[in-house]
Amino acid sequence: MKNVLPVALVVVFSQLFVTVLFAEEKDIDLGHYGKTIFEDEFEGKALNKKWGMYKSASTVRDGVMVGITPEDADHPSVNTIRFEPQADLEVAVSFKFAGSKHFSVMFRDKVYKGTHAGHICHVGVSLKAITLYDTKTGKFKNEIYDARKSGELDEVMKELLKTKQQRVAVDLDESKWHDLLIRIKGDVMEVFVDKKKVGRFQSEGFAHTAVDQVNLTTSKKEVHYDNFKIKGVK
Repeated sequence: MKNVLPVALVVVFSQLFVTVLFAEEKDIDLGHYGKTIFEDEFEGKALNKKWGMYKSASTVRDGVMVGITPEDADHPSVNTIRFEPQADLEVAVSFKFAGSKHFSVMFRDKVYKGTHAGHICHVGVSLKAITLYDTKTGKFKNEIYDARKSGELDEVMKELLKTKQQRVAVDLDESKWHDLLIRIKGDVMEVFVDKKKVGRFQSEGFAHTAVDQVNLTTSKKEVHYDNFKIKGVK
């Protein structure tokens, strides 16, 4: 009988801990994003004129956007949608690898000077991994970017960079279409693939209040994209 009370207390506290843990990791409410900023089903013969292009040969083919980096380009293809500055955002896109093995969905602020090219955060997608990056306080922060470019990253920076990304192993089928969903609310980013949450990462750089563009960045060629949508808060 001496052990009954302590065991009972352990069970109660364990249940409370699990309840609190799940409460903290509850999915971001999709109702938070009530404003459609931009959407594209790529039904025309050419890309919507709202798409900006940088070192890109991307095009529309058979009702999808085909991401292509030109052979002579020294930078991955970038296709950009610009909008009024926003804080919390949701981005959805269907994708299929068709030669290229990697693409990214990037969030930027074109007037922010604290990072290279206004990079704030992004999600990198490959067949075997999804990586969530806080680039505002990580790899694209000016002093870190400059050190990386010059090969002068010190140990403090290297350790910091480890805390600014979350890599999640996946096993995507190259022959199939997949659905990617990214939600940012405050300093939390959640990523879903085929309606299954694969990543949740909390980092200060996500809480940027003036993101004004989203990029689809395609390495080499090709990635096919469809059902693209950007949503903001009500």
